[in-house]
Parts: sequence; structure tokens; C-alpha cells
Amino acid sequence: MSEQITQLLTNLQAHAGPGLEILTQKEDSRFQDFAKRWTNIGREIPAAIVLPETEEQIQQTVQLAARFSVPFVPRSGGHSEWSTIGENGIIIDLSKYKAIEVDAARRKATLRGNILSKQVAVALADAGFFTALGNGNPVGAIPYFLGGGASVTTSVTGFGSDQILSARMIDAKRNVVQVTEEKDPDLLWAIRGAGQFFGIITELTIKVHPLSELGNDQGVIWVGSFVFPLERAEEVAQAMKPLMDDGSKATAGLMMTMAAPPARKPCLVIAARFTGDPDDAKDTYKPLYDLAPIVASGGPVPIQNTSDAREALAAKGDYKRFGVVGLKRFDVGRFLQTVDVWKALVEECPDAINTAFNFQWDARPPKKPGFDSAMSLHDTRYWQNNLIWHTDAASRKKVDEFNEKSIAIMRGPDQTEYVDFQNGTRTGPIEWRFRGHGKVEKLKGLEEEMGSAGRVHKAAA
Repeated sequence: MSEQITQLLTNLQAHAGPGLEILTQKEDSRFQDFAKRWTNIGREIPAAIVLPETEEQIQQTVQLAARFSVPFVPRSGGHSEWSTIGENGIIIDLSKYKAIEVDAARRKATLRGNILSKQVAVALADAGFFTALGNGNPVGAIPYFLGGGASVTTSVTGFGSDQILSARMIDAKRNVVQVTEEKDPDLLWAIRGAGQFFGIITELTIKVHPLSELGNDQGVIWVGSFVFPLERAEEVAQAMKPLMDDGSKATAGLMMTMAAPPARKPCLVIAARFTGDPDDAKDTYKPLYDLAPIVASGGPVPIQNTSDAREALAAKGDYKRFGVVGLKRFDVGRFLQTVDVWKALVEECPDAINTAFNFQWDARPPKKPGFDSAMSLHDTRYWQNNLIWHTDAASRKKVDEFNEKSIAIMRGPDQTEYVDFQNGTRTGPIEWRFRGHGKVEKLKGLEEEMGSAGRVHKAAA
């Protein structure tokens, strides 16, 4: 451990109070548990893991890290590919600092620290509300919102970042600042979609929506699953195209090329959703029922439980990442080419059998907020959303090559404007994530103004 880190930790222990836990023994099981990430891609082991219990302790840690020139990364749910650092730095883990308060009268909720997506969904449903949330129960809710936040209710609510009303943040000058439309509209503009560039967000206030806005009195979304042999991919894709393009009905979901356990037989799975009256779902998905799938199941699920079936995908370990890129259309021919790419991938890299190449659709476009923000993907309702998952480090490069080939096929040669979703993909130019005239320049300018220049600039390099 470097002298600077030793001085940092000594000062923390002396001044932060007895509630601050600091983990430094790498062989200790508690250290190892907190060092785990959803993915082992790029994972490093820090010199120490600091677990503050209060916002004051978070601020003290940031201030001392700056004083002794020790780099750090914050950690919430541990599902970010980028929340890792090596021996030269520390992790500020927010697991002990979490809360949610629901203000039903004002239709808003305040989230603190490491509150997880499932915890938010349950607390809101208990109060008669929901908000934009993703597919991962143990994902940190605050970073989900800051990065844009694609949701199972995007057509109803908009993206996660569209829900942000205000924030508390420890900025680059180590001050706790309240970010509101009245006090700092430009910074709020940036936090809505690019919040990770500007400081540690300790608290978010978000808007929430009555359960009735789901189009039924039960607070449910219809969730279904249709399974077909992979050799029927063409006829299934042909049936899916008009269904996905029909914005008169609120369908959404994923068409997945995969080999699910325990049988591991290659198949095409339609993970379907329907927002509205669940009794209308069966008629809406009649084209799939008419194809006589191997499995056809579906029914209403309380909004707070819609991600429960994906719990296994959130487990930590192995080499995992998402490839999430926006598309303008669903092309049957290109999709069938990606099926062949997936087959070649699992043949050449058997350890990648958990990988799924997914086409994601929302028949209705995302709801647009009444304000501008750093988030710029409201015109996108089709995505190639690949889950990359392998177990052998030696396969790392080849698996990425197959993923990139799949994405290139789906984008096609004629598209002039690409879209990347930064919560999953940050490999392309930053302009693919923050589109629009002057958007990247505004983010860079704000970063320089706040004294945190370098993170947006680095991402743009």
C-alpha cells in the first residue's frame, strides 16, 4: 500500500467516527465479497474499500482522497463495468448508505446512496406508484438514472434520466451542492443522462407515477415467453416485424438467440411485454400463438416484480458485458445473419454458451420530457442489446469480435447516424452517446467550469 493511501486511511479512521468501515485485508472474505463485480472484464483489486454510513463520511473520504492525491471510484450495486480501480486507489462503496422516501402528495421520491432498483420498485408500489426502472433488481438505482436508464415503461414514463427532479452531489471541489432547476439548470441538464461525469451523486429526487398510468387497475404489466427452435428463426422474425412496427399496441420486449439452461438447446425466445389491459395481450400476440411455439406462457405481473425472472443474470462474476446500440428499424435478413454469428460464437467459444444476441423493441417511442437534457436517445425504439457472457479469459478477444460483428450487421452499411447507450456501450465516439448540436461541447464546458475536466474529454478521445 502506498504512503499516500496509508495517510488517507489513517486520517479517515481518526476523523470520520467509529461507524466508518475500511477494508484492506485482501484475503479476508468480507473484502473479497465487496470487491466482486457483475463482470470480471477489466476488474482490478483496490488498495482499500471504504464503506461510509453518512453523506458526511462520503464527503470526508473524497476530501482526503484529493488531499493525498489518491484516485477513487464510487460503487453502488456493483454492476458497472467501469466501477473498478487497482492498487493505486480506493473504492468508496455506498452499501451502508441507502434510503428511499416517497412523497405521495407531490408524486416524487428521494433516493439516497446505494438504494437498489428492486427496493425502489417495491417501496413505490406499496405507496401506489411506479417509475422508470430497468431489468436488474440489484442494480444501483441512482447510477441507473444518471446514465439514462432504459426502462420496461419507457413508452409511458420516458427514460430514467427523464425522472430526475433534483440532486445532491459532492462535486470536484469536494463540496456538497444541491442541484435544482432554479439554482443550477445547466448542471441539472447534464446530470440528466451524464451525471457520472460530474461528481458523486449522494441523493436524487425523482418523479413517480400512479399505478393507474399502466393502463389497468391492478398495477401490472403482462409478461410472456414464447420459445421456438432456432431453425424456425426466419418465420418467427417475419411474424415479429409487423408486430414490432405496430405502434397502435403497447408491445415491447426482446427477441433472443440463446441456449438456455438446463437443456442448452439453441432456440429463439421472445420475452414479451404488454402495457395496458392484460386481457388484451393474448389477442395482441396472436401471431406468435398461431406459430405454435414449444412454450407459450404469459400473464399479468405486478410492476415491482417484472424483473424477478432475470435474477440469475445479475449474479456477479465471469466475463460479462452488454452491447447496446440503437437501430432505426428491424431488418429480418440482418437478424438472421446475427443468428449465424451466434452459432459460430458458441461453436468456437463453448464457454460463451450463456451469451444471448438480443433484438429489443418498443412498439411505441419513448415518452419525451418537457425539457432538454444530456439524454439524446428519445427517437430510438429499436436496439441490438447483446448479453455477452463467457467464463474463459482466453476467449475475451474473440467473444468481443463476434459481438462487434453482430452489431455491425444490424447497423448495416447505410446508416449515417449511430447510437450507443452509455449504460452498456462506451466503445464508440462519445458523440454516439450524446447526440445533437453542441451537446458534447456543452458537457465539456460544464466539466471545465466545475474543475472536473478530463472525464468527458477522455471519453471523447
